[in-house]
Amino acid sequence: MKELAIIYRSMCNPAAIEYLENNFYSVLGDYVNITNYYMNEVDKDERIEADAYVICYEDILSSLVGHIDDFSKVVVMTRSIQQKYLHPVMEIPAGTRVLVVNDSRQSILQTMYMIYELGVGHLMLVPFDKDTAVQGGYDDIDTAIVTKASKHLVPDHITHVYNIYNREISFETFHKVISLLGLQNSYVHGNLLKKIKEDMDTSIDYINSYMSSFLKDQMLNNVVDGSSQAIILLDSRGTIHYINEQAASTFGIEQNDIFIQNHYLPDALASSDSFEDEMIVFKEGNYLVKKINISLLDESIGCCLIFQNEKDLRESENNLSRKLKQSGFYARYTFNDMIHQSASMQQCISMAKKAALSDYTILIRGASGTGKELLAQSIHNYSPRRKYPFVAVNCGAIPDSLLESELFGYEEGSFTGAKKSGKLGLFEHAQHGTIFLDEIGDISSSLQTRLLRVIQERQIMRVGSGKIIDIDVRIIAATNADLEKRVSEGKFRSDLFYRLNVITLNLAPLKDRKADILPLLKVFLGKKYNNLLPKEQETLLRYSWPGNVRELENAASYYRIMGQLPEYLPAGTSAEPDYIKSDDCFGAVFQNDDMAGKDYIMKKILKIILSESTPYVGIGRGAILQSLYKENINIGEGLLKKYMAELKKNGLIHTGTGRTGSRITREGLLYIEGEKS
Repeated sequence: MKELAIIYRSMCNPAAIEYLENNFYSVLGDYVNITNYYMNEVDKDERIEADAYVICYEDILSSLVGHIDDFSKVVVMTRSIQQKYLHPVMEIPAGTRVLVVNDSRQSILQTMYMIYELGVGHLMLVPFDKDTAVQGGYDDIDTAIVTKASKHLVPDHITHVYNIYNREISFETFHKVISLLGLQNSYVHGNLLKKIKEDMDTSIDYINSYMSSFLKDQMLNNVVDGSSQAIILLDSRGTIHYINEQAASTFGIEQNDIFIQNHYLPDALASSDSFEDEMIVFKEGNYLVKKINISLLDESIGCCLIFQNEKDLRESENNLSRKLKQSGFYARYTFNDMIHQSASMQQCISMAKKAALSDYTILIRGASGTGKELLAQSIHNYSPRRKYPFVAVNCGAIPDSLLESELFGYEEGSFTGAKKSGKLGLFEHAQHGTIFLDEIGDISSSLQTRLLRVIQERQIMRVGSGKIIDIDVRIIAATNADLEKRVSEGKFRSDLFYRLNVITLNLAPLKDRKADILPLLKVFLGKKYNNLLPKEQETLLRYSWPGNVRELENAASYYRIMGQLPEYLPAGTSAEPDYIKSDDCFGAVFQNDDMAGKDYIMKKILKIILSESTPYVGIGRGAILQSLYKENINIGEGLLKKYMAELKKNGLIHTGTGRTGSRITREGLLYIEGEKS
């Protein structure tokens, strides 16, 4: 039980004190024990101990110094009027002079301010004063507003008396007290909601904010409490602001407790801002843990911890995966399957991951063979919809006469050849999941109109039916067409284009991301990648790859079988590489090499290591390759290893083990400085 102290100046109005006490009990019930204190009776050294303090007037604050320790627990009481008593006041004719009567000057002014704040601005309110009343100063006033305890103070000549009875404790006061006492339970919230209906309260914005939060909490309770995951919401100090039933049961804790992360997580995870799918052992069980950092203006204000028992997760995912695979509507690929090294591809994936967490429509644009469906599947598997179907439709491969019935389904007998039982459309098969509409630029104008309605209304209608079906589907579209040009030519609806073009992801052609060619070949060729000669790597890097990744994969398949590159690829040995220059050579360092091109490359490598490493952190071969590509120097990793080995042998660089990378030596630095002088 919580202790609530209500502090008054004195006990001069016991009826009002009793009324306020009952007001608190009507909302807080048996969860509190209320003790009344009167400052004129409190001893000089007396300490007032409570979980929350309510004072009737602000000027009592100074009197509490030395009597309480924590002024953050103090709430200044504000008051409101019940609707049934305020409505008659609002009907008083405009311009009427109305005497406001109460037992103290401060109470009178509070009542006047409260009436004005409640929207009663058509009256001329006059504060009551006993001396003025004795002198007949109110003889021209015939209307008064009074509280229950002050009715006897109204001058006898006033005939119209509006009794607002005892003013109620305001919603804002209750809400602050409930928060301080940690009484956020259904019983207390239910009583508070009843009170909102009865009172005319000045804090309408406060009430609306509370109602919004209450509705969200109820939604969370309904959705999250039934989850098999243990979910905890913490502030930056570790105080629990939300905990679902699974977490309360698993950890034996409740809301407003302090959750010390180090007790449940390894130190490295407890101190991390966020992470995903980390395994911990707790109560002899394995749990996958996710931590989501919550920030406001780049300032961390808390986090959400989600614990999933591996056994429950595995069982649930196995059942779901089995069902999806049986249907054929599932996504095989994730972002881990997107082999890349280029900056443009990394940026595209980074944007795709952010977009995946939303429900917005995504338009993937890129030439044929760049991997648009691979990206779409990865987005689906990264999104909250990953447990539901992924349905891919190649709009350009299905005749227009069939595409409509495939997408939207049809009813029995809707056309010749239709199944007797009708057919579900692909939009319905994708319910709660993702539908991928490839080659969206090829659909007919009539289908464009129907698709626009689907995106706008999230509703479909089967062919031959008049029934509207609600759908919950995330749409990812893709095209290699110039949609802007088609819009200008009248071949594609502009409104559909803007509906699709919410988040655009651009997949660059392989010729513009040559840093990805060799990493992709490693995957396509496997162990046979090591058989590629440096000249063959140069050939692959020179080629423009009009068929993109698909063509590269075909070339790899040819190489695996034939042991050589396809004949249509330009020979890499017939001409000197673009990077061969007439610059000075390294001189005596490479006495046994007569190739100027090699000297030029090795100079570049040395300069890249100098500019992009520190005395303690080196640069890796992948980063060096990318820097060389930016300067149109396209060599393979095997050739780079050879050159760097020679640099190391001559003492110009130091190459560490693992991921420490390469750093320039003193001799290498002296060489660079000598070259510049």
